[in-house]
Amino acid sequence: MGPEARMARNAGIDLLRVISVAAVVVGHGWPLMPYEEYLQIWRMPLFFFLAGFFLSPVRSFAGEIRTRWHTLGVPYLTWLVLLIALVAVHHYTPKPFEDTWLTIAGAVFGGGLTDMPFLAFWFISVMFFAVLLVRLLLTLPWWVQLAAALGGLALAQVPDSAMSYTSLGLGLAPACAAFILAGFWFRRLITPARDAAGVGRSASPAWRQRLAEAARSPWAGVAGVVLIAAGMAGVAAGAETMNMKWSGFGTFLVSPALALLICVGLVGVFSTWADAALKTIPAALSVISELVKTGTMVVFFHAYVLFLIWDLVSYQPLRILIALLVCWSLGLVVNRTRFSPWLTGLPRPRSVSPRTAG
Repeated sequence: MGPEARMARNAGIDLLRVISVAAVVVGHGWPLMPYEEYLQIWRMPLFFFLAGFFLSPVRSFAGEIRTRWHTLGVPYLTWLVLLIALVAVHHYTPKPFEDTWLTIAGAVFGGGLTDMPFLAFWFISVMFFAVLLVRLLLTLPWWVQLAAALGGLALAQVPDSAMSYTSLGLGLAPACAAFILAGFWFRRLITPARDAAGVGRSASPAWRQRLAEAARSPWAGVAGVVLIAAGMAGVAAGAETMNMKWSGFGTFLVSPALALLICVGLVGVFSTWADAALKTIPAALSVISELVKTGTMVVFFHAYVLFLIWDLVSYQPLRILIALLVCWSLGLVVNRTRFSPWLTGLPRPRSVSPRTAG
């Protein structure tokens, strides 16, 4: 099959990416919130699903390692060092962390041992290894990929959350890879392929062409609402929700399937209805485009902000909003400096790049 046709930039999907990161902050800023099972069922699966949705179909394994090292590995290590230093400093202030040295040790080990302010570190390291695993699986037949996804979800059922207590959460990577694979193949399914000559002639079967056209129509939003409702109904009917950090993937295969229904539904709604609405507001397009680039800052820094304001702001929605505004603001600033490769994983802006010779 020839290379996939490029999907035009979709503001609705960009907004969904911003929401997926914001949902992480909601989960940490409002623990045990009412009806949290309806948030937990999709907030982390969506993060991995979208990673697969945007995964390049042509990148080599070596290229994937280089890309993920720059976008995930370098910021992970940078923030690990910075936050360890802050935790150590807090030890000598009136507001120390609960157990300074145990907190630092847990952060270094990673996975399920990460605690405030390293709450979200686990899924960055898991994302790193899960994407590399997916890159290897994509070289194999589809049935091997499916078996690996099912095997990963089965592995997560090992008692006592054992997979979450592996170093850097490595044991969770096979289960999380299932959601990345789902996102990858969903994107391929709704994006018509082009012929190898690159002249724009479709190489897809007629049914796939019709599916791709339907995915771009307003009816995709209708289908998306139906899928989201079906996923939520499954939770209401008694399917267990998910807490992936603790190797909690809910009712075996059922909860992941419900999560995927919701993820596909969200993509359907945001790629059509939300995208159409946003295109009527030009200013919103640039704002969302910039906020997408702050995701790494939000992931790594929001827990520390929450720690600082936890006792000062008791109203949970305001607490969440403050953490998001602080992280978004810092991210927008950092992305315009020479520190962006270290803190957000983005290339250094051209305006601050070293001058070339001559």
